Amino acid sequence: MLSTKSFKGVNVFMSRNLVPPEVFDALLDALKLNGADVFLCCDPSRHGHNDFHIISSPDHEKFEDLKAKGCNLLGPHCVLSCAKEHRSLPKQGFTCCLAMDGIKVLASGFDMDEKVKIEQMVTAMGGVLQTKASVDVRFVIVKNVSAAKYKWALNVLKKPIVTINWLYQCWNEHRVVPQESYRVLPFSGLTICVTRIPADKRKEIEKIIIQNGGKYSAELTKKCDKYKVARRWGHIHIVTRKWFDHMS
Repeated sequence: MLSTKSFKGVNVFMSRNLVPPEVFDALLDALKLNGADVFLCCDPSRHGHNDFHIISSPDHEKFEDLKAKGCNLLGPHCVLSCAKEHRSLPKQGFTCCLAMDGIKVLASGFDMDEKVKIEQMVTAMGGVLQTKASVDVRFVIVKNVSAAKYKWALNVLKKPIVTINWLYQCWNEHRVVPQESYRVLPFSGLTICVTRIPADKRKEIEKIIIQNGGKYSAELTKKCDKYKVARRWGHIHIVTRKWFDHMS
């Protein structure tokens, strides 16, 4: 028998319409064992400090309505993890799980709408999305290698640099998944054009570019000297074969 009941004093609303049937009984047992007052219904009017509502996911049709009313929303994985670890239920709007509990994440290269979505997902998994570079960041999510914080993460932080797909997979599996398959490749987001390179070497370079996440372009324009055009446009980086070999 537990000496301390972690959920004592909280009211938890759990409707069969909002909770997957395969976890309903396990949730009910965990809640009662940890001292929660359980109500087998959905009551959006109950949105006090100690009122909680369990819902399967943000995709549920009732999610936005409950959220708009200021209800504390919890996913099944979150409740079961809190019960197992004898900790109180989180009060932050919506927590789906504790996969990123206390983990600090930095995102770079994304537009505002994308960052809002990233923050929602990280926060819902118990993590923290940092707004500034910090040495205690554990993961860096970038859109591509042109992201402002990419070089800092690569050369200074030296922590995993991953794509947004890594975050989606963590969300789907309710755990921090291995990063190797989601690492940002050195040419990710870059379009690379070559000039004054022997024809027999171009296919080799094209293959390396594609393997490393880049896009190979045979021409800058249909009719031009590529080097002169690149210099005239100004915003195009001109590099040597030595740079290419080092990056790949």
